[in-house]
Amino acid sequence: MSLNMIGTLGVMVCRRPGSPPFAEKEFLRELSLRGRKLGMQVFVFCPDDAFAADDAGSRSDRIKGYCYGPDQQWSSGSFPLPDIIYDRGLHRNGEETAAASESLNRMLQRGSRLWSRGLPGKQKVHQLLKHSAALRPYLPATLSYTGDESLNRALLAFGSGIFMKPSGGSQGRHTLCISWIDELHVKLQGRDRINRMFEQTIPLEKMNDWVRRFTGRRRFIIQPFLKLHNRNGEPYDIRSLVQKNDRGLWSITGIAVRQGAVQGLTSNLHGGGTAYPALPYLTSDFGEEKALKIIQTIRELSAQLPSLLEEGFGRLGELGIDFGVDMSGRVWILEVNSKPGRRAFTLTGDGDAARLSVEHPIQYARYLLLRQLRRVNT
Repeated sequence: MSLNMIGTLGVMVCRRPGSPPFAEKEFLRELSLRGRKLGMQVFVFCPDDAFAADDAGSRSDRIKGYCYGPDQQWSSGSFPLPDIIYDRGLHRNGEETAAASESLNRMLQRGSRLWSRGLPGKQKVHQLLKHSAALRPYLPATLSYTGDESLNRALLAFGSGIFMKPSGGSQGRHTLCISWIDELHVKLQGRDRINRMFEQTIPLEKMNDWVRRFTGRRRFIIQPFLKLHNRNGEPYDIRSLVQKNDRGLWSITGIAVRQGAVQGLTSNLHGGGTAYPALPYLTSDFGEEKALKIIQTIRELSAQLPSLLEEGFGRLGELGIDFGVDMSGRVWILEVNSKPGRRAFTLTGDGDAARLSVEHPIQYARYLLLRQLRRVNT
C-alpha cells in the first residue's frame, strides 16, 4: 500500500537520443516506482527545456518533464517545481553545463532544494584527500596536465608509463596511456571521445603535438600507469557505493568488481565491461585470507572518505568510490564520483545492494524534506 505523497523529487538529466530523451531509463523507472511506495512523486526533466513553456519574463512555477506512470509508460507533462532536485546530469560540453546551472539557479531561487552537491574535478579531490595522513598511502601521485613540460616531466618521473584522464567525469571515455617502446618511440593506448579503443606507436618527437590534439580544451590529470590487472591480464577495479540512508547517515550499499576487456586499459561498464562479486573474484587471484584483508581495507577507506569530502566540498548524498588493486595486492583510491552508476550490482546478482542503491536516494530525499517540515512546524 502506498503512503500519502509528502513531496516531489525532480531528477535533472542531460538530453540524449531516444524516447524519452535521456539515459539511465531502467534506474529512473525503478526510482519512480520506489518513490511512489515511499511517498515521493518522482519526475525527470532536461534542463535545456525545463522552462521552455515560459513566456518572456514569466516566473512560471511549473516545468516540463517526464514521469513513469501506473500504466508502466513514460509520459511527458507539466510539473510543479520539485521540492528536492536530484542532479544526475553527466555533461559532455559547456552548453550542457550552462543549461543545468541556469535551471538549477532558477529552481533554487524559487524554493527547491538540492539533494546533494557535486564534487569538483579530480585534481581538487586529490588535493583535499592527500592532506589526510591515513589516506595518503592509498593515493597515486597526480599531476595536472598543463602542456608539453608537464607531460615530459611526468614521463620522466613515473618511469614505465603514465595514465591520463579528464579531470571531470568521463565514464572511461577519452583516456590515454603512454609507455616507452624505446628511446625514440612511445606507445599510445586508450579510448577516444566516443569510447572507441585505439593503440598506436609514434616517434617521441611527435608525442606532444599528438597529446595536445587528443586533450583539446578539456582539463586532464596525469598519474603513473598502475598495473591493475588480474592474473589473466584483464583490467578491473572495485566499485564501492556509499549512500546516505533514511536517517541521513552514510552506509556502504555494496561493493563489486568491474572487469574490462583484456586488450583494454579501463574496466568501466560503459566500455563493455562486466561485473562480479568482489570476494570470490579477489580470492581467485590472492587467496581467501588476503582477499578478505583487501575487502576490509576498502570498507575502512569507504567509511572515511565521505566525511572528509563533505568537510571540503559541502553536503553530499552518495559516492561511487573506485579502487584499484595491483598485482601485489596493494589498494589504490582511483577516483570518487558524486553521480555514480549502480548497474554493477544488478550484473553481480546482488539483489539487496541493487534494491538499496535505488531506495536510498528516495529515503534521503524524504529525510531532507521531513527535517525541513519539522523545522517549519516547530
